Amino acid sequence: MIIGNAHDPDTGISVEVGPGGGLRDLVLDSRSVRLGQSGLARAILALVDTATARANARAAHVVGDEVSALGLDVRARLVESVEDTTPETWRV
Repeated sequence: MIIGNAHDPDTGISVEVGPGGGLRDLVLDSRSVRLGQSGLARAILALVDTATARANARAAHVVGDEVSALGLDVRARLVESVEDTTPETWRV
């Protein structure tokens, strides 16, 4: 399973996503609640962006040119499956 994760020790927020940014896990602690609604939302989205970049890089590394040479468009299928699970309200 390909995942990306990010953690901010100052806010106590941790996220784990799949390629494309589909959220798999979100952990908050008492420090994160002190950020307020908009601060919490911004902090989560920033960590999701970081984790997504990591997951996408891992997916590109795993899929690589060998699979493309076989004519299998695995990357497109990964993106489509993740996009199907990402709520519209999370998209910019």
